[in-house]
Amino acid sequence: MTLINFLIETIGFSVCHQLSSRSLTVGNIILPVCSRCSGIYTGFFITTIILFIMFRKKENDLPPLYILIIFALFFLSTIVDGIASNFGLYNTNNNLRFITGFLCGSSIMSIIYPIFTFQYYKESKKEKIFKKPHKFIIYILILMVFITITLLRFNFLGYFYYYLAGASILFTFYFINLVMVLLIPIFSQRASRLASKYLILPSIIAIALSLLELFVSFWFHKFINHF
Repeated sequence: MTLINFLIETIGFSVCHQLSSRSLTVGNIILPVCSRCSGIYTGFFITTIILFIMFRKKENDLPPLYILIIFALFFLSTIVDGIASNFGLYNTNNNLRFITGFLCGSSIMSIIYPIFTFQYYKESKKEKIFKKPHKFIIYILILMVFITITLLRFNFLGYFYYYLAGASILFTFYFINLVMVLLIPIFSQRASRLASKYLILPSIIAIALSLLELFVSFWFHKFINHF
């Protein structure tokens, strides 16, 4: 096992049970976290890329109500799937776990994105993301394409998804912590562009918080495994 793989497996252990029977296998590569966690974290990361490409005018308002309801259903889908399957109401599978997890992670990022925009930029645009329905349709289609390609499990993409899952976990922790740091007044609404000096210190703090949280989570997981 390489050092990078060891770090990814350690990070995966910090946030997931890592049961191989509940993890996606692409080629002969088992992803570092279960299929539901893989979906949540990669959904968050992929959605981040999509939103930063789609909304370059620094839109800072939440989506329209009907889209918020759809996102709420996305979020609830993974909870319902987990609870219902746990109580034996139906048999779930790794594909369904990944899909519902991906939609959940995507919905979380879609709510966090306008908060980041509002808190980070000195001058952001008071406009709802997905105000135009066609942008939401394009967004959904991109998600469907990514999910479909993932579930086809092309052998040559095994390592790609393995490293993508690991990177997505780190990014999710980082970005959520970054938004929390930007809520502090001295860091808020100072930047005029994304690549700015005003991102450096908040990012350092966010990374430090992320590493601390993963460290605590790792040892807590290790502790409860003794019982």
